Amino acid sequence: MATSRAVIRYAKSLFSLAEERGVVEQMEEDIRTIHAAIEATHELEIMLKSPVIKPDQKERVLESIFESNLSALTMEFLRILVRKGREALLQDILDAALGLVRIQRNVRTAEVRTAVPMNDAVRTRVMAALKNMHDGDVELDEQVDPSLIGGFQLFMENQMIDTSLKRELQLLRRRINNHDYEPES
Repeated sequence: MATSRAVIRYAKSLFSLAEERGVVEQMEEDIRTIHAAIEATHELEIMLKSPVIKPDQKERVLESIFESNLSALTMEFLRILVRKGREALLQDILDAALGLVRIQRNVRTAEVRTAVPMNDAVRTRVMAALKNMHDGDVELDEQVDPSLIGGFQLFMENQMIDTSLKRELQLLRRRINNHDYEPES
């Protein structure tokens, strides 16, 4: 999904305020707390996106859940989102704000997909290879995809490295299908 202008605008506002007040780390922790709550409670996500529930009710629910767990800045930001009718964009806004934090810290995210979970030795080799691709830190998102059969797929920024057996089999199938077969006489 493309990121909307509103998402970017609100994320920049939250990040700028946190940076101005020197509470970027607290904001990041608050974002992770909100994400965890939404992932743990599907009803919270539904409530945020529901046009039927009135804004003042949403605000009370958010205050009862988060008031004691979030900083004043983040709580006020949530209130503003609800008052402006942008609470349905909350998760996207928070993801964009985390992206701004990563940019500030020179941290990139990379996704690696393997057929089976990686062990520590493989993870260390992958992280070493990623360090060669990027001077800063790298956050690794590990996914297991049994359809790969073996090998891995690595995604970082606009680059992809695919050494999976699935891809090799697809390439072999294309070569066989594109080759004109000439029977022996």
